[in-house]
Amino acid sequence: MKKIFTFCFVALSAMMAQAQVAVTFNVDMTGTTVDPNGVHIAGNFNDVNYDGTAENAAYVNWNPSAIALADQGNGIWSVTLNIVPERYEFKFINGNDWPFAEDVPNACQVEVNGNDNRFWSISGLNATESMTVCYASCAACGENTIRFRVDMTQEAAGVNPVGIFVAGNFQGWNPAGSQMIDPDGNGTFEGYFSIGTATNAQFKFINGNDWAFAEGIPAACNINGNREINVVEANTVADVICFSACGPCQAPTPVLFRVDMTLQTVNANGPHVAGSFQGWNPADPASLMTDPDGDNIYEVTLLLQPGTYQYKFVNGAAWADGNESVPADCNVGGNREVVVAADPVVEHFCYNQCGAECVVDPAAADITFRVNMFTTTPDAAGVWMIGGFTNPAWQAGAVQMTDANGDLVYECTVNISGSADIQYKFMNGDVNAPVNEEGTGIINCGIANGVGGYNRIHTRSGIAEVLNTVCFDSCADCIIGVQEAMALTVLNAYPVPANEFVTLSFGQVKSAPITVRVMNNLGQVVSTQYMGNLPTGNNQVRVNLEGVASGIYAIELSNGTERTAVQIAVK
Repeated sequence: MKKIFTFCFVALSAMMAQAQVAVTFNVDMTGTTVDPNGVHIAGNFNDVNYDGTAENAAYVNWNPSAIALADQGNGIWSVTLNIVPERYEFKFINGNDWPFAEDVPNACQVEVNGNDNRFWSISGLNATESMTVCYASCAACGENTIRFRVDMTQEAAGVNPVGIFVAGNFQGWNPAGSQMIDPDGNGTFEGYFSIGTATNAQFKFINGNDWAFAEGIPAACNINGNREINVVEANTVADVICFSACGPCQAPTPVLFRVDMTLQTVNANGPHVAGSFQGWNPADPASLMTDPDGDNIYEVTLLLQPGTYQYKFVNGAAWADGNESVPADCNVGGNREVVVAADPVVEHFCYNQCGAECVVDPAAADITFRVNMFTTTPDAAGVWMIGGFTNPAWQAGAVQMTDANGDLVYECTVNISGSADIQYKFMNGDVNAPVNEEGTGIINCGIANGVGGYNRIHTRSGIAEVLNTVCFDSCADCIIGVQEAMALTVLNAYPVPANEFVTLSFGQVKSAPITVRVMNNLGQVVSTQYMGNLPTGNNQVRVNLEGVASGIYAIELSNGTERTAVQIAVK
């Protein structure tokens, strides 16, 4: 016999007037000997909320013999019921009496403990709906099921009127595809879903049906930005998790975020704080910071579950408005980090700085950036410099670099004001394609940018600067070995070893300007000398080595498009 239950349901107004949905129930009896009396289904199909009013008069509540399923072959038995949208409870029966009712696994019971009926919410969004499950299982035969459970009681904004959803790799990461329900109104939303034959699932809970409302998952339980659960049995019941936390809900901790905007022009939309605790959404109204006393210090207090979170201040309500370039001394993965325990927390910083008190920025000054493209073919779309100091920042404000003398060293000069610490990198080609950015080659001279890559860093002096030339995607300048000689003809050097001068002889097939670079064994350029425009045929140039320390050096000749090198000893 079915177990007695005491759930309260809110009836939909004018239920009888609602359009009915053709709902097909399929049960796979493979591996189960079907009773001679056939297969039946029983549930609250007549009076859904037990108030004495029949929502679906054609059916009888909880009659084990009234609704028979038809054998469709291949072990599938089915029946289609025309019923109004509601949340139904039911069981399949192998026969026509309660002793033959299925044992419903915990993963798809109305409650994990107590009421052992199946449940299914009919939305009414579609004219027809169907389900197929294996008898006494939560999913189709051979598939795994997980019952997800999330506690929403600590959400200050409350539950989104459109409902609570879960999205994951088991359903194509559709934020509106898998709604959860709160069967007993205690603030814990549940739903069971098939994950096919997979043995784990990655997922997120969403307070709504759009990614803008996705939870922020703390680092301690974050796998590539998502949650993850391993299947321990075919019908797995997940632990109850607090929304945006790693474990059960605890009393939230007030965290006061304060940012000094004295050195910034404040965006008309106001500063916001965006972080892993709110889905990195800079437009979240709850994260808007205000300046009640007009001292240019903006603040907002958020209630957070204990855990470790990353965040940034945003000067506006969109990432494109501009966000902090967090200095290296207080940078964790490109962001700020806060550890929340039981006691209240105050996070107080100057925008773009590590301290609470703003330090006056250096004077505005020109900085010349130089990148050597010898080891990378310059893209027809151009070579670019992007940084957090341009307006707009990064790709939107990319600065194109030029190679005036054809030596493959591209340059650009930018007048920079604001923070002393700047972050930047070079791009080869379309600035809107992340694949064109410098990559892990700058890991040892850069800083994590928070999105899986790295940025170069520099501290401005407040006077004009010309930065050292670096090879694209490298921390040092390019160095050319003897075996890397290109289309310039044979290069000879004498005397060897050299002292104050070395004479180079070479040939070229057309007249071109010649540049000579002397590089040490670390790839660092110690001398660059321009030899002028030299004619077609055999040529000689005399390279000045005064001031060059004893050692082994590479002498490189470049005519703009071609280059060659020879190794010499200097004493």
